[in-house]
Amino acid sequence: MPKPDPLYALEKLGQAVYELATGAGRIQERLYEAAIYTHRIRPENFVDEDMRRVFAGIKDDLTFDESKGAEGRLIGTLRKTSDADACGIAARIFDLYVRLRRQVDSEDYSKPE
Repeated sequence: MPKPDPLYALEKLGQAVYELATGAGRIQERLYEAAIYTHRIRPENFVDEDMRRVFAGIKDDLTFDESKGAEGRLIGTLRKTSDADACGIAARIFDLYVRLRRQVDSEDYSKPE
């Protein structure tokens, strides 16, 4: 398994949260923009197994549609996602960002091993 890179995951989650908070349009449109950043994160970037599971659940919730290709699944899924469910996914992205921020702040990832 590749070495975890929580700083990379934190950067991408931060960008996703920024899109959710400041982006234009309905929550589904903002989730689409946020997903562009979360799509770049790999589960291996999380040290904590529970955070990996939460992240995997977010990605699954963003791509449950059967359309072809990752972007097609994302667009199809968000078209079918209610405002309430979209807000729930956005809240989980924010919560994951906060948890990872706390973990990074409590540990020193800047020192090479």
